[in-house]
Amino acid sequence: MERRECCITQELLDYVADIRHRIHQEPELSMQEYETTELICRELEEFGLEVIRWPDLTGAVGVLRGAGPGPAIAFRADIDALPIRENSGSKWTSRKEGVMHACAHDGHTALLLGLAKYYAERREELAGVIKFIFQPGEELPPGGALKMIEKGILDNPPVKAVFGLHHATENKTGDIGVLAGPFLAGSDSFTLTIHVKGGGGSAPHKGVDGIMVGAEIVTAIEVEMTRQIDPLKPGLVSFGTFHAGTAFNILAGQVVITGTVRFFDDDTGERIHRLIRDVSRSIAERYGGTAELDYQRGYPGVINDERMTELVRQAAENVLGPEHVKRAEPLMAGDDMAYFLREVPGSYYWWGITPEEGMIAPAHTEKFDFDENAFSTALKVNIEIVRMALERLAEE
Repeated sequence: MERRECCITQELLDYVADIRHRIHQEPELSMQEYETTELICRELEEFGLEVIRWPDLTGAVGVLRGAGPGPAIAFRADIDALPIRENSGSKWTSRKEGVMHACAHDGHTALLLGLAKYYAERREELAGVIKFIFQPGEELPPGGALKMIEKGILDNPPVKAVFGLHHATENKTGDIGVLAGPFLAGSDSFTLTIHVKGGGGSAPHKGVDGIMVGAEIVTAIEVEMTRQIDPLKPGLVSFGTFHAGTAFNILAGQVVITGTVRFFDDDTGERIHRLIRDVSRSIAERYGGTAELDYQRGYPGVINDERMTELVRQAAENVLGPEHVKRAEPLMAGDDMAYFLREVPGSYYWWGITPEEGMIAPAHTEKFDFDENAFSTALKVNIEIVRMALERLAEE
């Protein structure tokens, strides 16, 4: 097939890289993205966009109204960093001790500003509205997506489709990954506190060994996952910490276990919640103890709309060629892009950032960085998504 050419200049690519470097050097933690928000707003205002922001929430929305009437679509980027001390050796390394953009949110944000700049300079070509959503707090549930939705950013005019991207070290520079349906998992967390009698290590028959009870609960939950959860509806429990005991010769009277629950289907998530609660209580009571479950809801699953995902695939094939559009595999990672996709049909796709010589470093690590040659790929795809989405939605 013949590729569609996008007018991406070196000037635009340089702009995106410069913005990324500036944001990377001044990273900010979730819901504390004050300087980042100021930078975003200054750029959007420079482009001549309407800017929406709030005194009680970081992040912002830029609204670009085309010269002609048409539907409204939205693009979303996350803007927060992580509590990690950078050791990447990059020229634009973080200036803030213990804070780092280790998940490419600086790149996501820079790309969205680049898309806003591109279309702000071509406003006369647009028939419709584009909302550029710069969302805070993705890394820290309950996140910023719900707060922004509650403030009405998908209304006035109502958004008909929403799109976004996330970096993927699994995909090479020049490629993207698309997948309709379940894309990322719902992600909950829990703390399980077990209280039993305890006792002396020399006389276990006179007390209750909390470590043994906790171990039995962990094992029983894993066993019951294979019997109570539909094997055709993926779900998992991962135990992260197990704390108990005060001395080598004392039976622990209290055990604290933490973990995470992942699922795509809401009903599966609720079933796992009940399973953890019921199994832990039953076993603890058998030993004369109690089990207290503090269960924290995280994000729901990211479910991509089939029609909008097909649009993304076609847009990417138009500008990259079909050989650069890969079928993504669903992951058990979580993301609050899920909330936008629950409100409006849309699609989230993987943006390949790994150079040919191999991954620089995994995300959420101190050495993480990515191949900036990937900027042109994402810009081309997003520019074509805008064109196709506005045209197709206008026909409905």
